[in-house]
Amino acid sequence: MKRLLIILMLGIALPLFAFDFESQRDEGYTLYFNILEDDEDNVVEVTYPATTGNNRWQGHRAPWGELVIPAEVEHDGVTYTVVAIGDRAFSGCNEITSITIPSTVTEIGAYAFYQCTGIKDEVTIGEEIVRIGRSAFYGCSGIAVVHFNAVKCEGMGGTRSTIAFGGCRALTRIDFGPSVTRIPDYAFVGMDALNMEWMLPEALEYVGEYAFAYCDGIRGALKLPTGVVHIGANAFAQCHNITQIELPLRLQQVDQRAFYQCIGVKEVNVKTIEPPTLGLEAFAGLKTNVVYNVPCISIERYKASTSWKRIRNLRTTYPCKLDVVAQVSDPQSGTVRGGGTYEVGTQVSLLVICNAGYGFKGWSDGNQENPRNIVVSDTATYLALMQPAEIIHQIEYVHDTTYMEGKEIVTEYYEINDVAEPINNQQDIVYNRDKRRIEVPTDKNELVGIALYNDVGQCVFTGLPKRGRVNMRRFPTGSYIVRVSTIYDETILRFFHVRKR
Repeated sequence: MKRLLIILMLGIALPLFAFDFESQRDEGYTLYFNILEDDEDNVVEVTYPATTGNNRWQGHRAPWGELVIPAEVEHDGVTYTVVAIGDRAFSGCNEITSITIPSTVTEIGAYAFYQCTGIKDEVTIGEEIVRIGRSAFYGCSGIAVVHFNAVKCEGMGGTRSTIAFGGCRALTRIDFGPSVTRIPDYAFVGMDALNMEWMLPEALEYVGEYAFAYCDGIRGALKLPTGVVHIGANAFAQCHNITQIELPLRLQQVDQRAFYQCIGVKEVNVKTIEPPTLGLEAFAGLKTNVVYNVPCISIERYKASTSWKRIRNLRTTYPCKLDVVAQVSDPQSGTVRGGGTYEVGTQVSLLVICNAGYGFKGWSDGNQENPRNIVVSDTATYLALMQPAEIIHQIEYVHDTTYMEGKEIVTEYYEINDVAEPINNQQDIVYNRDKRRIEVPTDKNELVGIALYNDVGQCVFTGLPKRGRVNMRRFPTGSYIVRVSTIYDETILRFFHVRKR
């Protein structure tokens, strides 16, 4: 909350101040702060010094050069955390050339950097930002690239005329962080200079209302990431240069006029097995000869759907079966099970099995799961990255030959404990051959759960067993992977081959 100090002396009003305290920065300029009334103690927002006139820095030297917002600031022996950049905090400060915003900041106020024409090249929006006020960067004509990392930003402007980056004529690219799940309503509406050098993040779930409406710089094929479930009203309305639209497998809802008058579209590829709900005129204004390709196993569902039955040119050229290629980075390091040809929508488990001396590092796209569960939506290649590992226990094949009453008796089995584990990622987990059980000697206060997968990636056991023991007597001969969850970590810990004798 802003606190205005009004001091009257001898009937003369002294200048009004909009801040609670100021802080001289090492860069040479002074920043001003308001103490916020918040559930958390000792939090502040950056603000401006004056309260009169259009120039909120009137009578004060505005910041210049590289503006660095501190994460913390001290005043009267108290350390405050900076959590917001207030409304109009740096409005009109056109000598600022770059800005650095700490991860503690969650809100950027309305008109915060309005007409800061000196800011050049790049601006980074951090992961923790949840709100960007209207016209926050309006008129920052030197910004060319926005690094947008806000994971769950709820608001960004509000109307076409007050969007956060309105008037940023040089802005041509948005680099989205890999963890961004939503693009707010009106985020980049009307930004004609945007081009398709940027890619939407794989974690994306929601594209907001008018998020990219009127962006003629978006050209060619528009491929929405697999995780998108909701496309807001007018999200891509009048993007005239989109030629192809690909709607992802998990999509559930397309709001009204989402692709209104995208007159350049020739083809819409829909991967969703269950027809998503379409709002009024979701594809209105597209040419009448546009082809809508849907999964062949779903064509009758689309024809019967209230949302889709009026769509012309529904076809099933999209294949029913797709190839999933799964392989390791080094053929000598192990194998991956689960690759093959599957119908669209099939759930498949990819299981990495390491050879002795190697450990699983992760998938090439950053995923760390093993087994990894996927839903087949496109022809794809999954590459498992392997690394050298320390051998904890070597699997040893035993071939015993004994003689009884003059007859040769051959016994085959595996002496089993465990095999390669990535270096610096080891746990003392063993397979007790005599008692036929897996033993996890983890403190009961640390253990969260145990999951057991067979060699085709199916989960055959999950739970929190007593004293961290899983009885293997009820499971058939075969290979198993154990995943142990603790309060500290969750990782694939061991590969066992169990054989009943």
